[in-house]
Amino acid sequence: MPKHKSLRFLIMPNVANAYDQRMVKGLADGLNGIGHYGAAMPTPLSSVEIIKLCENFSIDVVLQVNRIRDPDVPLPPHIRHISWYQDVYPETLDGFSESFRDFDLLYALGDPEVLGINVEVPCFVGNLFTGVDPQTLTFTPRLSEQNIDFSLCAGLPAPVTPAPSPRLDMLWFLDNLIYSFPLIGRSRLIWLLRRMFFGKYIPVDYVPLAILQVIQQVVDSFYRPLRGELNIHKLAAAMLDQAALYDDKLSAPTPKKPRLRKKRACAHILTPYVTQRSTFRAKLLRYMTGHASIQTRGGISPIAGAISYFSQSYPRLMDRVALVKLAERVSSSLELYGPGLELHEFARPYHKGVLTTQKDLLDVYARSKINLSNNTHGLGLHSRTLECMAVGGFLFMHESPHDKTVGGMLSSFEPGVHYGAYTPENFEDEARRWLHDDAGRRQVGENAKRVIQERHCWRHRAQQIVDDLAR
Repeated sequence: MPKHKSLRFLIMPNVANAYDQRMVKGLADGLNGIGHYGAAMPTPLSSVEIIKLCENFSIDVVLQVNRIRDPDVPLPPHIRHISWYQDVYPETLDGFSESFRDFDLLYALGDPEVLGINVEVPCFVGNLFTGVDPQTLTFTPRLSEQNIDFSLCAGLPAPVTPAPSPRLDMLWFLDNLIYSFPLIGRSRLIWLLRRMFFGKYIPVDYVPLAILQVIQQVVDSFYRPLRGELNIHKLAAAMLDQAALYDDKLSAPTPKKPRLRKKRACAHILTPYVTQRSTFRAKLLRYMTGHASIQTRGGISPIAGAISYFSQSYPRLMDRVALVKLAERVSSSLELYGPGLELHEFARPYHKGVLTTQKDLLDVYARSKINLSNNTHGLGLHSRTLECMAVGGFLFMHESPHDKTVGGMLSSFEPGVHYGAYTPENFEDEARRWLHDDAGRRQVGENAKRVIQERHCWRHRAQQIVDDLAR
């Protein structure tokens, strides 16, 4: 695509929330600021709606967050597609590579392999980070004094109370036992009898508590919080091996009678908004399926859904719990902001509400002596990091084996110069040292802000996209 051509972009978020809307609007503003046309949609659109808008507004490039091309409703052949993946789950890669054309672009929020995109695609693969808008760089906090020792701005799913169901567990295992009988278990008559009896009592999204517990135990045993070394595929494989000890048909064989097997498969399909299961682990699973950003085709089994949650979302919960416990050993001046935090016992004493505006968020960054940060993959260059630095805030981020990879902190910043670094072992010593060094913290914040101005604004991201399209 010629470099001199003015391009017209249609940009869509993954979900219709304030954060995603702010990100796509920032990118659209960046494109408009360098002479192109960027239109940011407030919600995801259907493929038919995308095509209609492309026709009406002469769109050249469609950019979707956490989405791939729709194989069933193709875009006009002249339109290029950009997939910007910010979250990767184990099932994200199902049919992934087949969805790209050679002139498409695939971006990840950091090193693709570290995030979990480990398949080859026939198009350009790069890295695209979030950016900072001009208003953030000129932000003035309400108070010049830093009156909070620690702050953490992040949400968590609501806690739940364990409620095992021995009756449903027994029925589930009995149903699976009958199904496992050679020939008889999969016959039409037995299938009808099982549906009449078990289908009446067992929710379609049901996973026995024993399986959910063993899946969680894998993560508790092998994931080390606050080290930035999450490998979702290794965790998922280990959980799958353990779950297979309880269920021998995680991947059912191709049926001889498609219509009959299609009905049987419905008992193992996890729909996006299930509401029936009430045990502890399955409530976490239900939260994941209702709120997480997952783009799949055709649905996934309940066990696969549990594995997806515990390989990606659950480690993030473990990180936040560990981080708060470390901080409270140093100071009780700790403020937490975000939805769901007030419902957790460990967070409730420090929760100060939900920040509803960007100005409120930036104000917390500016008046905190130490802004706590973590990333399960160890890729620290995300919006929270960049926006905190843009207002001169002091960021405190853990070390990671991925620090030098694209998206890692050392790819743009230097510890002790642009941010403070810690490990779970030295957190208390490093935190106390920085808390007593007001001048040092302020200097670090100013150093980081200059880097943001030079390299990490939305106009920089916009120019990067235009340059990549011209390759």
